[in-house]
Amino acid sequence: MPRVRPHPLALFSLIPLNKQTVEGVVDHPDNRHLVSFVPGAENTLNPGEVARGLNIGFQIGSKSSYTLATIGRTGDITVEGSSISRIQCSFEIHKDTEEIFLYDRSSSWSTQTFGPKALPFELERPDRRVVVAEEANNQFGFGGVGCNLFQFVIYWHERPSNFQEQIATREDHPRFTRTVDDEIPTALPSKRTTRIHTPVVHTPGVRGSAKTIRYYKKVKLGRGSFGEVWKAVDVDSGEFFALKLVKWPEHGLQSQQYTMLKREVETFARMSHPNIVEFISAQGFGGTHLEMFTALREGNIEDLIKTELFLREPKLATSLLRQMLQALDYLAFKGIVHRDVKPANILYQSLSGGDYTFQLTDFGLCNLIVDAQTLAGSPIYMAPEFFSGAQQTSKVDVWSLYVTLAYVLNVNGFRKKRFDTPALRIQAVQEAADDASFSLIQDMAIVDPKARASAADMLDKLFNGKGRLTPRAAPRKERNHRINKKVAQKRHGQGFEGFVTTEKRGIPTAFQDAIVDALGVQDRPHFT
Repeated sequence: MPRVRPHPLALFSLIPLNKQTVEGVVDHPDNRHLVSFVPGAENTLNPGEVARGLNIGFQIGSKSSYTLATIGRTGDITVEGSSISRIQCSFEIHKDTEEIFLYDRSSSWSTQTFGPKALPFELERPDRRVVVAEEANNQFGFGGVGCNLFQFVIYWHERPSNFQEQIATREDHPRFTRTVDDEIPTALPSKRTTRIHTPVVHTPGVRGSAKTIRYYKKVKLGRGSFGEVWKAVDVDSGEFFALKLVKWPEHGLQSQQYTMLKREVETFARMSHPNIVEFISAQGFGGTHLEMFTALREGNIEDLIKTELFLREPKLATSLLRQMLQALDYLAFKGIVHRDVKPANILYQSLSGGDYTFQLTDFGLCNLIVDAQTLAGSPIYMAPEFFSGAQQTSKVDVWSLYVTLAYVLNVNGFRKKRFDTPALRIQAVQEAADDASFSLIQDMAIVDPKARASAADMLDKLFNGKGRLTPRAAPRKERNHRINKKVAQKRHGQGFEGFVTTEKRGIPTAFQDAIVDALGVQDRPHFT
């Protein structure tokens, strides 16, 4: 007699979809201990009756801690037949994300998912595995040419609160241990793209349509500058990522929104810095939505502000300042203005020892410094030059970071200030700058952008230049002496053996050609 209800340790039940599955699998004598009635599950074979199904979960004594159950002639669930492999397929848990995979382990590749939510096994993808969930791959079959001799729908139960504990208490048999971690990397490799219509291949060895990331949306995280942001799952790797979905503009390539989307993808793809969130890929070109994938973090610092973490642990505010200055200096070095620095666009990841990594995200409003002229950003954090019409340089981001810090620490009651007009916003910032606790960073809040400190200046002042990338200008006297020397050498046809090298000056390779062009040198010397 089947159990009245599913086993309390069952994560899901397999409900048969055809008569052959009932007779050959559910009613098989070796499987009776796994069978229960499943109230709430649809019974397509006998409508009106409570469905029966096979309970899959921690109650099955599998040979590996991350394997929930194997199916086949010699599996945890017995299925007989000449077209069935010894182990036909298995359900396994991703070691890090705890997503559940369906593996096709058959020698003839005769396991497949189907139905409206199917993201099936594909020949172009090297690993025969897909994530199964309520939102993806909830129906599957196996056996025969059509992979449909035996068919199930997956009915999910509430996950037990001690899920991780259950995994930890399961013992591995070294001969049979099989985990997802054996075959896939623990993180999606990030590769760059330089053109908006070029998607990024994220899985080694894939071909053809496998260049597309297949995913299901798990949790809605909120809205970005121009679209929704989701926590999503790669159904082929089981990894989490942040997915930004933006509807393509109606006017196509000629619209301002298309230009901004193109800029965001191309800018993000070029970024590579520990304090800027990692770009993974972008796709959806020619479809209805742009799909942009980035690394997933625990949250943004608005979450930490709500718990007043920075007020309880002021050292974290110093860490936030240092890491964001390094990120802004990197952007300045690249000639990019973010234009929307604010708490919602700074992500965090907690580390051991109570520290945090902070990363800048959402480049939907960014611009090259030479092009940055339009009004953009969130008003409370916007620098004065946004409203005065002055040129927007990387120093607008420095102002925004200062306002972010004032808000994070609620300096001088900053959060309760009035921000109705640009004048009131500037007044609130200046009052924060007058506070003794902010005296060391008040140079970030100078209204005149020419006098305002840069991110590099603040790194030098507060952190001995650690993390600075922008080159330091040589003292005027030394610079003039060097230029005069080069001019004299050129007039007399002398070589450039005495040339001050970029290594000595600490100038990055990207600036070498520009320096030589500025000096008017025809035969370019070798920079060491």
